[in-house]
Amino acid sequence: MTALRLVKDLERREITLERELAAAPDRVWRSWTIAEELEAWWGPEGWATTVRSLDVRPGGLWHFGMGPVGGGEPEVWIRSIYSEVIDHAVLAYVEGFSDATGADLDPESQAVTVEFFGLDPGRTRLVLHTRFPSIARLERVAAMGMVEGWRGGFDRLDRHLTKGIAS
Repeated sequence: MTALRLVKDLERREITLERELAAAPDRVWRSWTIAEELEAWWGPEGWATTVRSLDVRPGGLWHFGMGPVGGGEPEVWIRSIYSEVIDHAVLAYVEGFSDATGADLDPESQAVTVEFFGLDPGRTRLVLHTRFPSIARLERVAAMGMVEGWRGGFDRLDRHLTKGIAS
């Protein structure tokens, strides 16, 4: 398991997270583009994810909720609209807070770009850029535990990938 690399660029209003994973790019891609795969690893340690919609194409909706394992209904809902999809290379979307119905409740959505880079056989570098509409929003989301959540999420993803669950 490799360490999470973090770059916080206030001038660009962006947080970039980078992690190397012990799986080929096509395997990592599937873990981001198949609902059952996402539900198996997405979110911080101790949380579960419920995917309500996953339409991986430009203009498609990804709607999901997260909450503590065993806690009943998800506590946090997110609504994302894909803006760019390049097979096995790039996923870009605009995400913001939502509710269980998928309503857009967030006037300050952020733009996310996930890049998949093949390394040696069986290894992928995943780079996640999150660009915020303001420094204040960046700081608020960071204070909510964004980096810690992603650290746990990437640890879960790494374990998921090494289990060989995806087909």
